[in-house]
Amino acid sequence: MQPEPPEKQFYLKDFRNRAILFQVEDARDLDRYAADALKDLDENPTLVIVVAKRFARGRRPLRLARRDFEKSPASLVPLAERLLHERRVNVYWPRGFGSVRALAYSRQLAERLGVGKLVIVDERGGLDAGSGTRSFVHAAALARVVRAEEDCGDWALAELTQVLAAVRSEVVEAVNLTTAEGLGEELFTYHGSGTLVTADEYCTVDRLGVEQFHDAERLLARGEREGYLLARNEESKQRLLLAGYGAWFGRTRLAGVCGLETETYRRKRVGEVVGLYTITRFQGEGVGVRMIDHLVAVARKERLRALFACSSNARAVAFFERCGFRQVDPDKAPSAKWVGRRSDSMPVVLWRDL
Repeated sequence: MQPEPPEKQFYLKDFRNRAILFQVEDARDLDRYAADALKDLDENPTLVIVVAKRFARGRRPLRLARRDFEKSPASLVPLAERLLHERRVNVYWPRGFGSVRALAYSRQLAERLGVGKLVIVDERGGLDAGSGTRSFVHAAALARVVRAEEDCGDWALAELTQVLAAVRSEVVEAVNLTTAEGLGEELFTYHGSGTLVTADEYCTVDRLGVEQFHDAERLLARGEREGYLLARNEESKQRLLLAGYGAWFGRTRLAGVCGLETETYRRKRVGEVVGLYTITRFQGEGVGVRMIDHLVAVARKERLRALFACSSNARAVAFFERCGFRQVDPDKAPSAKWVGRRSDSMPVVLWRDL
């Protein structure tokens, strides 16, 4: 039995008392491959609407013609009543609808109901990026794909146009494209299994506030467990957080954290990048690069002449080098950095002139 991902409770909290609309051709695939995920949502509780062509016996799906709920919100009353009492409602997608029209139907139903999350469950999974699945796509990037008629695996451009319309609706906040087998991983883990499409740029960087310290501490602890970060005592950790910056996905979900230490080195006019860590799903999505770019902008505004970072992790060293840092002799770092440190345990020092 696989251990529960530590971030699962974060996602469940995010979904609590909210609604998710799932579209799948055969709802029995959800029962077969994603029963545990749906049970978790039911117990959370999360309101679940399943739009499908076929259901298992006993599911009691509703039939709603698109023209009915387009013209009359009252036609949605039976659905709303059942959803509030049972927390799950099954809806047949209209007879004769192919994948594009079914997507349009699900999108419009979600918009009419005010559902913020639309999950398209399909054997094609996420969007193909050539070298693998695209974990995240925002509306502007997807629009460029559609205009250029780029290849996104087996997804048709007409289908992607419907996905784009959904996240531009100002009602649907996000669309997930995933397989039934990967549904739990897509909903409850940072690394996901498919593609998450959102209206805005997926990552913004800003100062950490005390309200985010708890989530930031959890990221730092995870980075320590995975060997990316050195363990810090409580005082050192709080100092980092007070000088900390966060990268947020969707302006609500913390995707990365780091600190910019300047006070210790103010006379030298340099700053140290400390505690940089991004969660698994975002490591290939440029979150770390965005954080470094932001710190460089802050450092230049504060008239610093250089930034430096220290690491004993080979992947971290390679990352900083890709961001324009170069390896230097430890003596180049301010002497205050090495107070109380043994000379036989020196990390790699990376330097970037500004």
